[in-house]
Amino acid sequence: MLILLGLQCATPPAEKEAPEARFSGPMRGIYIDVNRGRNLELVKSLVQKGKPYGLNYIVVDVQPYASYRFLLNPEVIQYLKSENIYIAGRVVCFQDGLMRKASEEKLKQLYELIEKTAAAGFDEVQLDYIRFADDYTPYSLQSKYDYIEEILKQARATADKYNVKLGADLFGRVVYNKDDLIGQKLENFAKYVDVIYPMLYPSHFTGDRKRLSNPGFTIHEGTTKGLDRLTGTRATIQPFIQAFGYNVGYARMSYKDYIVAQIRAAEKTEARGWVAWNARAEYDTLFQAMEAIQQDDKASTQQEAVPAEQ
Repeated sequence: MLILLGLQCATPPAEKEAPEARFSGPMRGIYIDVNRGRNLELVKSLVQKGKPYGLNYIVVDVQPYASYRFLLNPEVIQYLKSENIYIAGRVVCFQDGLMRKASEEKLKQLYELIEKTAAAGFDEVQLDYIRFADDYTPYSLQSKYDYIEEILKQARATADKYNVKLGADLFGRVVYNKDDLIGQKLENFAKYVDVIYPMLYPSHFTGDRKRLSNPGFTIHEGTTKGLDRLTGTRATIQPFIQAFGYNVGYARMSYKDYIVAQIRAAEKTEARGWVAWNARAEYDTLFQAMEAIQQDDKASTQQEAVPAEQ
């Protein structure tokens, strides 16, 4: 396994307040792809729309599709910091998963990309597609686990060097599976990362009518199972929720209510919060859902404050 010069001999970082400690409530986030994430005016528009309803987290891609070329608009990072938005840089490790172990050259490019991301001003480096393909691969499950752990170990060293958080995106089913053929195991990731992001989109539990039709149950169950398995580890959970229309019809509710149900469910757990995924950064319905929650909570608080009639 390739070791980048300087990673293992770096001086341990000084202790500092955790970035998420800036917020009194849950992390409420959105994902933005690499092209939209470099568009300062678009990012400003999303923040201005979502921040009044609690938006405080944005994850931004740092590379084009299937490439290790680092792309970033520093003005976006500066703006998000000025708005007190928690920022994660998403690094796609192996697009669509590995069929075979990566070459030394590919690993070198990956580690360099992780280091550039850690040094760029993000609060967190978020690893995605750190897995094997969901097909036949010529390795034992333990071999896959060991290989992924070596990469996580390198990423952890880099995160520590720059005093940033480390996160990882996992298939939603991994919170249910103790051993999964893609090589993702909650307990292994929890040795190295601070946050695990299971992609618990209800729409993707195909063939399972209960989870397809009850988005709140799906998010709450998956998040709780993940948290239970992380007890006593350094890691917590922050699920990805669904902010796209695929298979919403199974739930027999509006798209907005579908999102409301997921948010309510995530925030009833001990998770750090949630992140909404929409590949086109179309979040108007998400913000409408967040506004509805805010109004409902305000009405409930006002109702509770009214003294009972004597």
